[in-house]
Amino acid sequence: MSVLITGGAGFIGSHTAVEFLNAGYEVVIVDNFSNSDASSLEGIRKITGVEPTFVEADCCDKEAFRRIFEQYEFDSAIHFAASKAVGESVEKPMLYYRNNLLSLMNLVELMHEYGRHNIVFSSSCTVYGEPDKQPVTELTPRKEATSPYGNTKQMSEDILRDAAKAYGDMKTIALRYFNPIGAHPSAL
Repeated sequence: MSVLITGGAGFIGSHTAVEFLNAGYEVVIVDNFSNSDASSLEGIRKITGVEPTFVEADCCDKEAFRRIFEQYEFDSAIHFAASKAVGESVEKPMLYYRNNLLSLMNLVELMHEYGRHNIVFSSSCTVYGEPDKQPVTELTPRKEATSPYGNTKQMSEDILRDAAKAYGDMKTIALRYFNPIGAHPSAL
């Protein structure tokens, strides 16, 4: 089994790549290093003993992204490729809308076009806006986003829901985590 990890050189993406490699999956990592560093790839290799398959590409560049679909077989995709700073999103909203939405739309379109059906989406607790009560649960309703970043996560979840309905065979899930922290136990 093989999985595509977009943004796989970033913090959450590289930790995810390690877990999948350790579980025996083949992993294809795509990243443009806009929110990450190439040194994470060496960390993945040191931890797992496996040289991860890596392609430097921007998921917003659909033709570059298409070449990955043409070159590699994978059953599923985990989408971490997004700009992620709430404060920066307020200062540069168009950057966030363009990057976060276009990268996901390209992924969804290519997954459908190439007959690949499973997408795990890295969403965020920001989709809850200012919730009426704490703690939030999966039953807590989404509220108006308080930043362009949060708005892109809400819109992305909507895109995935609509694509799953339209395509019928696409399975999606959104992970709405809060503050992912920590290092791999190896400290690499």
